[in-house]
Amino acid sequence: MRLHIEARHGAGSPAVESYVRKKAEALSRYFDKILKLDVVLEVEGPVHRVQFTGYLLNHKVVKALAETNDIYASIDEAVDKMQRQLVRFKERLRVARKGGREESSPGRTPGLPRVRVEEDHSLKALTAEEAVRELVETGRDFLVFYHSPDDLPAVVYRREDGGYSLVLPRR
Repeated sequence: MRLHIEARHGAGSPAVESYVRKKAEALSRYFDKILKLDVVLEVEGPVHRVQFTGYLLNHKVVKALAETNDIYASIDEAVDKMQRQLVRFKERLRVARKGGREESSPGRTPGLPRVRVEEDHSLKALTAEEAVRELVETGRDFLVFYHSPDDLPAVVYRREDGGYSLVLPRR
């Protein structure tokens, strides 16, 4: 891992830079594919600001910023934030490598919400009135059933205005 430390406004001293190096090396325990780590140390009045920017594989960039009244506390806080992000990213990579997106289907398009499949609906042949009655009794928002006059699948659902709608497929 390449480490670049930049001290602004007199924030850097050999002791502080040594502390940053030690903490930065410890980050590789959480994720060993950190290509480069930029650290910016700043002092503005009583506020000590530390920003870590990590460049990981797959062009992933993680940032952690901390501001306190002590430079060492700022470094520790920024390292803790960076550590949490690295662990999260490593877990995502692990799940993706396993091929196991827990609730997703194999052909899932990235960026779309996940769809959970529930197969607990037993379809009965009902009229629209019977379907609404069952919907009210169960307290659900929708009901899938076979529309008894034409024996096709149908859905009845509760609208936002409190009414009910019936969805029938086209022939």
